[in-house]
Amino acid sequence: MSRSKRTVALLLRLWPLGRIMHRLARLPFLSLVMRPFYQPAANQAIIIPVHETVGGTESVALPFPLLAPLVELASARFIVDACLCRSAEGCRNYPADIGCLFLGDAATRINPEMGRPASISETLAHVQRGLEAGLVPMVVHASFDAWILGIPYHRMLAICFCCDCCCTVRQGLREGPAAFWETVERLPGLNVEAGPECLACGTCLEVCPVGAIFLEDGRAQVNGDCKGCGRCVAACPTGAMHLRLAPGVDVLAGLLARVEARTDIRSSTA
Repeated sequence: MSRSKRTVALLLRLWPLGRIMHRLARLPFLSLVMRPFYQPAANQAIIIPVHETVGGTESVALPFPLLAPLVELASARFIVDACLCRSAEGCRNYPADIGCLFLGDAATRINPEMGRPASISETLAHVQRGLEAGLVPMVVHASFDAWILGIPYHRMLAICFCCDCCCTVRQGLREGPAAFWETVERLPGLNVEAGPECLACGTCLEVCPVGAIFLEDGRAQVNGDCKGCGRCVAACPTGAMHLRLAPGVDVLAGLLARVEARTDIRSSTA
């Protein structure tokens, strides 16, 4: 049964406990006890880069071409009136009224007090608004979202528009245990690498939330733990960090495969 806006607001009062849990879960003993809360089966997030172009064999403008097909495939769409993260954190840097999108049959079960059903064109306009505000889109399939809204987990998908200051997933990457990192996946085919402009200043090491960057041979190197969040690209003082797509990789097909392995958002006639 879907939850009322008042009930969701009451549950959000527990929001500060999330950060406490992340920090406690880094302690050796508690990390084992709390590991079930960080299982990939219950949580998956894929960050979509917002930089205008991602290099590769061809430059690709992201993320709109990746998000639009998800919106169009979905059997239903619902725009939440307010971002749960920014509302709970009292964000002062980005508008809280750019809320998440929920896709799939479960979107029809969300309490109408929480927002509104939307057409494809209305939903795509909302996506564009989030991008223009400088927010980072993230494709999320999280049991927490289903629980707090009271909707079926395996018939929903969320597209969130995140800020680095308030996003609970980004907070988890920075402050949570290594087990949390496993719930965040890099976009298929995306690589992050340093170009010849790199001065080995170490700025990227400081901002990487998962410690995926190290210095070697006078240049930043990125290992397989990278989540493709783009923080290093934005922070590099010389513009040496680049997002690149591996040649021959169908990024959209890879993204859809990951989504459809977890949940069903398609129309019954698709």
